[in-house]
Order: sequence, then C-alpha cells, then structure tokens
Amino acid sequence: MNRSVSVIGGGLAGLSSAVFLAEKGYKVTLIEVSPKFGGRVYSFFDKASGLHIDNGQHILASWYHNTFDYLKVIGTYHKLSFQNQLEVMFADVSGVQYSLKASKLPPPLHLAGGIMGYKALGLSDKLSIVKLVNKIKKGKYSESDLNKMNTDKLFELSSQTEKAINYFWKPFIIAVFNAEPENTSANMFCDIIRLGFIEKGGSELVLPKGYLSDIFVKPAIEYLDSKKSKVLTSSKISRIEFKDNSVSGLILEDNSIIKTDFYISAVPFFNFKNLFLSRDFASYFGDLKELTSSPIVNIHLKFDKDIAGVLPNDFAGMLSTISQWVFKVTDYQVCVVISSAAAVAEKTKEEIAKLAESELKMCFPCLKGFNVTSARVLKEMRATFVPDKASLNSRPGTKTSVSNLLLAGDWTDTGLPATIEGAVKSGKTAANEILKLN
Repeated sequence: MNRSVSVIGGGLAGLSSAVFLAEKGYKVTLIEVSPKFGGRVYSFFDKASGLHIDNGQHILASWYHNTFDYLKVIGTYHKLSFQNQLEVMFADVSGVQYSLKASKLPPPLHLAGGIMGYKALGLSDKLSIVKLVNKIKKGKYSESDLNKMNTDKLFELSSQTEKAINYFWKPFIIAVFNAEPENTSANMFCDIIRLGFIEKGGSELVLPKGYLSDIFVKPAIEYLDSKKSKVLTSSKISRIEFKDNSVSGLILEDNSIIKTDFYISAVPFFNFKNLFLSRDFASYFGDLKELTSSPIVNIHLKFDKDIAGVLPNDFAGMLSTISQWVFKVTDYQVCVVISSAAAVAEKTKEEIAKLAESELKMCFPCLKGFNVTSARVLKEMRATFVPDKASLNSRPGTKTSVSNLLLAGDWTDTGLPATIEGAVKSGKTAANEILKLN
C-alpha cells in the first residue's frame, strides 16, 4: 500500500516536496492557507494597472540542478532560455552602458577574461577581483575563518577596491543573497563563487520564457492532480497534534483532521511557530533561533510606446542607483527590482514608482520620451532571510526530533541562500528523507 504524506505550504518548497513524492507513488495532500499556490513565483493579472505581473522577478543560474529536475518532472524545462556564456549588460546614471561577457576559456579563466573586458572598472579594480576568485579557488581562506566573518570583512582582507565592490560584487551579492556584503556570510559567499564561477558549467544565466506561474506552479498542480493528490487552498491549520514523539494529525480551522504517515512543513520561517501549540513548540523546537527578514520591492511600469530595442537585452543591471535591475516583461512593460530594500520599502508606493522611473530614465536616456501609463508596486517585506554569519547556526536541518515530521523551505539548512534553487533543493531533500524512512 502506498504511504501518505501531508505537505504544509504551497510555495515552491512545498510544491517541489509534493511533486517529487507524487512521482514516487506517494499519496500526497498539499495544504495552502492562501487561495493560491506559488509564493514568490506566483503570477497574476492586475486589473487596476492592466498588467500581468510576476510576484517576484527571477533569474536562474546553470547550477540550479534541483530546479531543472523539478521542471522536467512537471514538463516545463523547455520553457527556460540558457545563455551560451555569461553575459550581463549594465548602465550607470550617466547613461553609459557596459558589457560583462565571459570569455570561452575554461572556468575560472572565463570570468577573468570577462572582467578584463568590463569597461566599468579600471585595471586595479579588475585585478583585485581576479585575485580574490583565485584565492577562493585555491582554498586560501579556511572555513573556520570564513564562518567568523561577513563578506565586507573578506573584501577588506582581500583589498577589494571601492569600484570593484560597487560595480561588480554588490550587484552580484544583492541579486543572489538579497543582502548587502556586511549582511552576507563570507562562507556562503565563497560557496556560491565556487558554484557559479569556478566549477565547470555554473556561470551561465537562465531566464524563464513566460510568466512564473505558467512555468513553476500551474503545471505542478496539474501534475499532482494527475497523480490523484489532494490539493487544498484556503485551508488554515490550527495546530499540529502530537502523540508519542510523532505527529498524529493536522487540525484545520474548521476542526477537520488530516492524518497521514509523514508530514512536511514547508511554511516560511516567520510562520513556522504558528503551526504549534506553545508547549509543543517549546518541547520540540525551543532552541530554534529566529532569522531576520529582508524585503524585496518590484515595480512594474507600463509605457505608452513600444520599448522594443530601447533596453539592450531582456534584463540589465543599473549602477550607482537604488534600483538594481530592470527586466523587459513585454514590449510595453518593465519590472524594476530593488533588493535588500528595507529603507525603500518605508516609502509610499507612489514615491517608489517615481524613483524607479527616474532612475530607469537616467540609466537609459532613450526612455525619456516615454510616459508611464500605469504602475504597480509590490512590497515583499519578508521575502528572504538575512544570510549573515549568524544565520549559519540558525537554519534548521531537514530532520527534526519528531519521527515523522520534516522541514522544507529556503530558510532551512540547504547550504544556499534564499533562492529558487534553495527552495526546490529543500523540498527534494525532504522528499528523499521520506523515501529513506519508508
């Protein structure tokens, strides 16, 4: 007889847990408190602005192997566009554009070649970057030392220039970690440098071809339906019940009970505690340290004229601005992204939209003759956790002290920052642990 699993939380971690288990023949019940699945990969149509909107704009990387496995199972892997080699266009506030394009040499020489051709930097800036990557490759920094510092200290020790930090490292760190260098673990930073720039085939960027729901969410629900899984929305769990050091059932708000053999919690870190009675949480998770949240702001702007050919590529970085990235969504719509956005998020949505439009037109002067006809600002106040050195000891593992309860979520100890890959990896890890227990 097939074993049964309840997955609590319908974000990407929960979806991936459910999909990988359903693929192996498990009876899966997926439970989501909101009316929709997907979390930060959810898409919707905004009637007020007339825009189709992704809740969070994402770039993937070619080392996202768990994500690719997930998309292959649900049948949307073909909806990804892979770069042949790393290439990113940047523009600064004077309207000057710079291309960062890796060479065809093997890693990490390909990055060195790209850095040397990156005209935003001078020779001393470029050499400091290349030397740091080389030191990371050769293991010049011990893990114990890296665990004691954040990345700003590593930059100080490796004599990174101010321009190297502001025009190369910070755009990379803020995009990947949703944090400033001073709030990013040096150990985790070095791990990502190895994955993305030193290991073979890891540096190319990958763009979704279409809206995120159509790639990550809807096909997953269809796949689960095809496997006879139970998929529940608008279903709030009042508490998790325990008996003899195991979960005995999930009590929903309407007092109905869900009982399965195994349970996976894939809820965000800030909601995890709410699943339990106070005494149960203290008993099983009392030593769990709280993580700090970091916001992301997405600004969707619709123009009155066709912008095809105005922006250099499907996306571009912005230098010396508060805004960091711009994505061309359609020929009339862009999405401007501000990560690590605690200060910006305090502003009104009208102020944020004007800021994004102003900086966009400074970096891309060809847009100055274009008028914004509608705007939609999305503030994700708790988009990710802050990945500083303290967080390394605050992220729980997949297994818990409860025999049939496992954890998933990009906030668990995946070894990765809070990325799509981190979320999917956590879900796959939880699924694999259940396979071992069966």
